Amino acid sequence: MDRPASRIQGDLFQVAAVSGGKDQTLVLLKSGEVLGWGGAGSGRITPPYIDICSSQKNTDSKPVFISYPAKFSNASAGYGASLGISERLKVYIWGFCQVGVGGKASFSEEPTLVDGIADAVKVMAGQFLSAAIDQSGQVYTWGFNTDGGLGRIQSQINASPGLIAGLPETQDIAIGDNFMLALTKDQRVYGWGSNSAGQLGLGHLNAVYMPELIPFPGKISNIAIGSTHVLAVSTEGKVYSWGSNHFGQAGGGPHSYIDRPQLIPFPEKITSVSAGMHYSLALSASGKVYSWGWNGFGQLGHGDLLSRSAPTLIPKLSGVRMIAAGEAHTLAIGKDQLLGWGSNESGQLGKAAIKQLTPNAFLAIA
Repeated sequence: MDRPASRIQGDLFQVAAVSGGKDQTLVLLKSGEVLGWGGAGSGRITPPYIDICSSQKNTDSKPVFISYPAKFSNASAGYGASLGISERLKVYIWGFCQVGVGGKASFSEEPTLVDGIADAVKVMAGQFLSAAIDQSGQVYTWGFNTDGGLGRIQSQINASPGLIAGLPETQDIAIGDNFMLALTKDQRVYGWGSNSAGQLGLGHLNAVYMPELIPFPGKISNIAIGSTHVLAVSTEGKVYSWGSNHFGQAGGGPHSYIDRPQLIPFPEKITSVSAGMHYSLALSASGKVYSWGWNGFGQLGHGDLLSRSAPTLIPKLSGVRMIAAGEAHTLAIGKDQLLGWGSNESGQLGKAAIKQLTPNAFLAIA
């Protein structure tokens, strides 16, 4: 069912969550509806074939509603394709995926049911990997099994959804380049898949084909993954990082990679983290945002294109209650605005500059 553009123009929206992908932005409203901006996976692109390696230059600044299902409970923007969970706990996929992840040859912007997953409560869309968690905390994975990225024994090159055996009850999943992390309900972290930059935090660079516990001095409440680096927040509000650090995204000084979790100092308590391709974000308990790493599109929000190797407070930004990183664009839910900065080459930040160097409001929210 199509929604009139006038509603988008004039109404205030109650936002529950936001997600950034390659060059798309998704907003889950408290009503269960999903708004999309940007390129493939946003609900706006209709040609039969899209090169997701290139930005979509002809999109406008207005969002669209994902038309079906009518209501969602969760949504995740990935690399040209997006995932959502309907009210009936079914998983849907939309967008364009040239490799046919999950045994399906192609997709369109009309959501399509993903078979084989029962009672899903959370989804995570990656580039060649996807995952879902069901009501009992079991994890389903699908896509390419390069370097054991599925976390389960699978001979099929492009696998359909299947369960990971032996993984403890899980509350969250994060996906990087051919690797995943799971945050269990007892607040431990498991990792598997590619490990060429130490992104599994196990003290070596060997791929891991089944979930393995990552050692931490305490319990973990939040995890985030970029391309090949990882962030984690402890229950005490401390931030740990590991993996690739060639742009300073792991905050580890001159080291090109870090193979074990290291503590990143902050002047205040951190509640959540998010990670883009080669950059990092942290949200403090006071509603402030810190950023560091690669800054080729201004996604660090400091008004320049300079990369940073240590967390730096974004000036004139406060009252933030949620953050999300896409590949090269950043999103934040403020008190009464949805803000974005970084790459806007496909209109994923609405009406803003192609390289938006500072936070810019593009949707009024309640």
